[in-house]
Amino acid sequence: MKNYIVLFLIGLFLIPLQGQAQLLEVNQTVFGMDCAPCAYGLEKRINQIAGVQSASVSLNEGLLTATLSKENQLTLQRIRKAVEESGFKAKEANITVTGTVTKNESGSLVLETGAGERFILEAENERKLEDISNTKGSLTITGKAETSDGAGTKLWVASINNPKA
Repeated sequence: MKNYIVLFLIGLFLIPLQGQAQLLEVNQTVFGMDCAPCAYGLEKRINQIAGVQSASVSLNEGLLTATLSKENQLTLQRIRKAVEESGFKAKEANITVTGTVTKNESGSLVLETGAGERFILEAENERKLEDISNTKGSLTITGKAETSDGAGTKLWVASINNPKA
């Protein structure tokens, strides 16, 4: 009986971590769309992904805009893969993402989401990086995500929201 109680209590503590949104919004630049049916097909495909609250595609701007549900486990890589599987090229994206900041082996700041996606943080203003490194707990960061390499996706920080500040 004690084992069941312990497992139940552990489960209660894990539930909020699993339900926390990772990506909140994605504005993905898309190359290769040249007709309205192409844009419509991509929009329909993205809207079918679990965790996407709404998505729209602008053919004229070459832009996919996706708002994600509060309880999603999506990664930017998953969205980019869907774009590329639809026959288009995913370039940089403006995103809003929540996660925890740590330092990697080389001393760079890394925002890691609960889904395991890693963003290497960069900023034109060193002060922003200092503010981030002095913050404990979860942060929401908005910025420009470039294409990824093996270490993670480079995220140029535009703004920081620390809910505990």
